[in-house]
Amino acid sequence: MIEFLKKYKTQIFNFITIFLIVTFVIYPGLTVANTFLNILAGIGFLLLILWGGVVLYDYVRSSGESVDEVKPIEPTNVKPKRKPKTK
Repeated sequence: MIEFLKKYKTQIFNFITIFLIVTFVIYPGLTVANTFLNILAGIGFLLLILWGGVVLYDYVRSSGESVDEVKPIEPTNVKPKRKPKTK
């Protein structure tokens, strides 16, 4: 369990942080009856989406290091045997 937490600690931290920001900052800011706070919450939401995209891009680019690469299948030069036509 500790190895799992060490391996995915940045993803867990990012997920928890995004969840808390959405729950306690963005959603209340978008539902309050104040235009200025609605605009600030909308800008914050766009920045949050941008941050999530950058984190996802970083995760996808770095995940190639941990995945075992599969060797491509080399084509063979042996022709398959044909079955003779039967009448």
